[in-house]
Amino acid sequence: MYKIENLSFKYEKNKYALHNINMDFTKGNIIGIIGENGCGKSTLFMNLTGILKPCSGEIKYNEEKINYKKKSLYNLRKKVGIVFQDPEKQIFYSKVYDDIAFTMRNIGLDEKEIKNRVEKSLEAVNGIEFINKPVQFLSYGQKKRVAIASVIAMKNETVLLDEPTSGLDPRSTDAVVNIIKGMKERGTNVIISSHDMDLIYEICDYVYIMNKGEIIEEGHPNTVFLNEEIIKSAGLKIPWIVKIYKEIKNDGTSLEEVRKKFAQY
Repeated sequence: MYKIENLSFKYEKNKYALHNINMDFTKGNIIGIIGENGCGKSTLFMNLTGILKPCSGEIKYNEEKINYKKKSLYNLRKKVGIVFQDPEKQIFYSKVYDDIAFTMRNIGLDEKEIKNRVEKSLEAVNGIEFINKPVQFLSYGQKKRVAIASVIAMKNETVLLDEPTSGLDPRSTDAVVNIIKGMKERGTNVIISSHDMDLIYEICDYVYIMNKGEIIEEGHPNTVFLNEEIIKSAGLKIPWIVKIYKEIKNDGTSLEEVRKKFAQY
């Protein structure tokens, strides 16, 4: 898993997009990274995958420092997959099957294995009926599920999800939540960037809050989301369960008890 030490990155000469970032992604199976637009979440993801190279500090994956040579990045990306916020930027082929199969064909898997993986990945996102459909006939939410399926098919150790529920209706959001939970059950480490605080609170084991390219708070969701001042300073809102807890906490109920009680809803 990832560990980041004193990472800084600049797009502009005198302005940091990321400044002195320290993170340890071994602290949970599903890690949340939250903050308002422009705080550095997407830039961080591009650094994690080697699309961008930091100006200082280092990123380690499984205790090995990322090497930016072509072969090393190729090997990293076989272990780490990313699903971008906009599925249109990730889907290139006109047919769903061919799009999911593309990367596997690039690394030389045989067609029988590819077919098996495509089918299983679409089953995992409840989208097997899309397998022979033209992409243009899919809804936005269906395209998101296909983009996630393409990563699942690669059997990555770690998956980065950039705003996975952005632009989705409630039913599609629930589908994505179930997909993420399924990934965790299969042993995949998941890192999520999101504005959806209810999503982050529901599924994450550990949370980092970013503001203006820096980490301003981190910890278990039950701790982080009780710090209303920090949440507001990052331009975010308190999850609805935490709001309920703040209203009833005088009866001695813990936040975790409230969380479990409302999990069925």
